[in-house]
Amino acid sequence: MKALNSGLLILLMFTVTLGCNDSEVIKQFEPGTISTASVEYSSTFSPSGEELYFARSEQKWASGNMKSTIYRSTRKNGSWSAPEVASFSGKYDDGDPHLSRDGNTLYFISTRPSEDSLVSADIWRVRKDAAGAWEAPERLPYPINSSGTEYGPRTDGDGNLYFASDRPGGYGQGDIYVSKKVNDSLSAPVNMGNTINSPTGEWNLEINGSGKLLIFEASQRPQNITGYGDLYISFKQGENWTLPQHMEELNTSGSDLFPYLPEAEDVLYYSSSDSLKGESTHIYYTDFKPLVAKYRAGARVPKKYLLTVNRSAHDLSLISLSNQQLIRRIPVGIGPHELSLSKDNKLAFVANYGSYPKPHEEAISSSQLEWVEEPQNTITRIDLTDFSTETFTIAGSEAHHGILTNVDGSVFWTTAENEAKLLELDGTSGEVLREYTTMPGSHILKANRDFSRIFVSNIASNTVSVIDREKDSITHISVPKGPEGLELSPDGQQLWVLCNSANKIVVLNTSTLEVIKTFDAEGKFPVKLAFINNEAWVANVFSKQISIFDASSFEFKGHIVLESTPLGITADNEQVFVSLPRKNTIEIYDPKTREKRGEFTQGMEQDGMVVINDVEGMIGE
Repeated sequence: MKALNSGLLILLMFTVTLGCNDSEVIKQFEPGTISTASVEYSSTFSPSGEELYFARSEQKWASGNMKSTIYRSTRKNGSWSAPEVASFSGKYDDGDPHLSRDGNTLYFISTRPSEDSLVSADIWRVRKDAAGAWEAPERLPYPINSSGTEYGPRTDGDGNLYFASDRPGGYGQGDIYVSKKVNDSLSAPVNMGNTINSPTGEWNLEINGSGKLLIFEASQRPQNITGYGDLYISFKQGENWTLPQHMEELNTSGSDLFPYLPEAEDVLYYSSSDSLKGESTHIYYTDFKPLVAKYRAGARVPKKYLLTVNRSAHDLSLISLSNQQLIRRIPVGIGPHELSLSKDNKLAFVANYGSYPKPHEEAISSSQLEWVEEPQNTITRIDLTDFSTETFTIAGSEAHHGILTNVDGSVFWTTAENEAKLLELDGTSGEVLREYTTMPGSHILKANRDFSRIFVSNIASNTVSVIDREKDSITHISVPKGPEGLELSPDGQQLWVLCNSANKIVVLNTSTLEVIKTFDAEGKFPVKLAFINNEAWVANVFSKQISIFDASSFEFKGHIVLESTPLGITADNEQVFVSLPRKNTIEIYDPKTREKRGEFTQGMEQDGMVVINDVEGMIGE
């Protein structure tokens, strides 16, 4: 619906029946009682449907000084009472209320002060006492709240918390995150990924009880009627979310946002400004059943591809994960080892190390391995939209091993192993912007979400260097012998360091840099790891094993014994990929059963690997 016509407006003014059965009619909720001359938005009902909380403001919609208050109304004998200010609201700017599935907890956004307030609007929670009265509100802790602004907290039937935030390190202006409920606590939030989030902005949302249906507001997407927020819907199929679909029946020229579904999922409530003039921002509702049937029928998950480095073939393999078929080979420099993708998956950067195993078409044993040395000083930049490549020559340094790009590929970093340096370069020209002195053997690098800190493993000096780009400082942390592999936990709160010569794993807090835990790798020569389903899968070269650990408790959970030496390892939402370079194969494992699903040979001496989630359909087969 592009705009409301006059006939429909008349209908909206006089329709007050709760629960619309006509899928072609969108109705305003309780005109004159709930929907008034003020701005009303973000409705949430009790499990019985007899109690309503919503936000109201006397300022114009989207005005810079807009302040809101949370109101409560109850239904008796089919009629809704005049709203009253909720007992916990009225003094500060409060909005985005959401009742938990049992009705005993209400989440909301507020700028009210607290001892640990982080300046901007944060997520708060208020609980009912034994008598059913609301207790004092409490602010949720860091890292659920951040230095940015949080929006639209919602919970599913398991108590997992979903919300939007404009915190640094996302895909766009605002992203949707999820904090899983673990016992009675909420885990550190994890970004929902680039199927849901985009380079523009994702904001308030609704998640159903099963956690398998998501409706959210997105701004400035190409499908939007205007640049303001429109509603999109996505379904979870297995472990993957489907591509968001634009809900054309609901979206207007203004802001369409704050979706809400009751437990029965028969009616969809949402808010709409229609014009951003501020006079018509109200709560609307419509029959959801025909809408969800239509969009479920059209739901599809994005295609996925595996991009892997072939050290001895001096190229990359792009492989379709739907059939394990090779799409294309992409030539790069001599002896590539690692690669890094921009968050939109459009740019790849490859470090050409120059040291590589002698090519072999057939499988070999480790004792047959021979190394070839051809010193290199290049980085290859690949545009994955057309597969064009550009080679950057970096004067004065060699043996570039680690590689990392920022969100959009405008800046990248690489380690210069021989010179013990980290180089920061322009992603378009390859110009060196800055050099950081690390320690001997600089190898792999990772960064925190906003790239304010970069972590470098120094394999020859038994240290991890931490470059603080905001403070312009470098800290060197001593770790057990042979630090090589680095990986950030999905929530970004931990850095796992694999110390191959000591057969140890060190877990660091990425904020405080304190050692959280040091434990045995349960294998010989650990080099790389991948996180999936709250597990860490570690590739051990000499023992030819994958060691699996609980990513929260660090408890060892078992081994997978391999036929040959592993090296590269990565995962998507539902499978783990392990490269066996002596065999020139990649094996696929089921993370739930730990059984091998299959294998394929599409390269030579595979090392670094990444999964491409092709949301925009840029890769043609």
